[in-house]
Amino acid sequence: MSFLDRLKGMLHALNSTEASTETTAASTEETVPRTITAQRADTPVTNQTEALILVHHLDQAGNTLQPADMIAGTVGEEIHLPAVNIAGYHLVNIDGLTRWFTKPQASITLTYERQAGQPVWMYAYDIDRRELIGRPTMYRGKLGTPYEVSAPTVAGFKLLRSVGDVTGEYTTTSKTVLFFYRNENWQQTDLSTGFIQINHETAVYPYPGATTTNYLTKLQPGSTYKTYMRVRLVTHETWYAIGDDQWIPETHLQLTTGDQLLLKLPAGYRVQNQRPVRQTGIVSFVPGKQVHTYIEPYGRYLATVTHGDQVNLIERLADDNGVVWYRLQDQGYLPGRYLTQLDPPFA
Repeated sequence: MSFLDRLKGMLHALNSTEASTETTAASTEETVPRTITAQRADTPVTNQTEALILVHHLDQAGNTLQPADMIAGTVGEEIHLPAVNIAGYHLVNIDGLTRWFTKPQASITLTYERQAGQPVWMYAYDIDRRELIGRPTMYRGKLGTPYEVSAPTVAGFKLLRSVGDVTGEYTTTSKTVLFFYRNENWQQTDLSTGFIQINHETAVYPYPGATTTNYLTKLQPGSTYKTYMRVRLVTHETWYAIGDDQWIPETHLQLTTGDQLLLKLPAGYRVQNQRPVRQTGIVSFVPGKQVHTYIEPYGRYLATVTHGDQVNLIERLADDNGVVWYRLQDQGYLPGRYLTQLDPPFA
């Protein structure tokens, strides 16, 4: 017999139950022996009355998450709930559950809670100083629910741009949103390095545009310094950084090649044992720091490499002073003392 036929039979039986209740009760009393063994109080008597239970799957707002399951059996039989796994939800409550079928029709309600999504992290950065402004902020929410990240207001800074999805939904993957800021008094910055020569005695100031300073030493005319950043202010003044929190106004300096600062070649300098190699090495300097490479041995700075970087070596040479240099692929020359774990060890 098909399930639908059984379901029709059950409904027909329910419709005729009330009409035959008294007759059935009287007949039962006459035919059932008085000597029948008593059942356990918590175990219903199994009979042939068909039963149907609807299992509803709802969220905490009462919305249906999936169609109800139907469990068929007979009154007195043990109920076996189906295994249910609804993606993004976990079960938090069961209402109406019994161990056995106790009546022809019943329902069980399973209530689920939406699982939490992975967090969305927000960071605010000073784009010029490459440092955080304030603490990171974490956004949390349920899977599939929307989020919106707002750029914080940072005193003394103006917002330039953002990177990352500022709106979206919480998912199983963590997300990051970056907001980049610039000092509100800065109009433009240039991170290229060079050299400046002082042409007027000048003090060193703690930030661009400062009018007072706690630095006691003044820089003398003719002295030359390496600069790390140039800043043009909204007032159209230009300042140069010569160190951390050490700034000089453009009106007191001029640009120079800095030739006088370059290391001079030793008097007896001659290249020895210059030959091509095919090796790799690991930069060994100071953890977290960078070391300069050179256009040529003892020459100008070319680039920087970071402690722990793996580099490709294409040439090896030495000089009369016993200093070994390696040429890095596309990155200039580096003294051999800054390299370790050569592979192969000899070339």
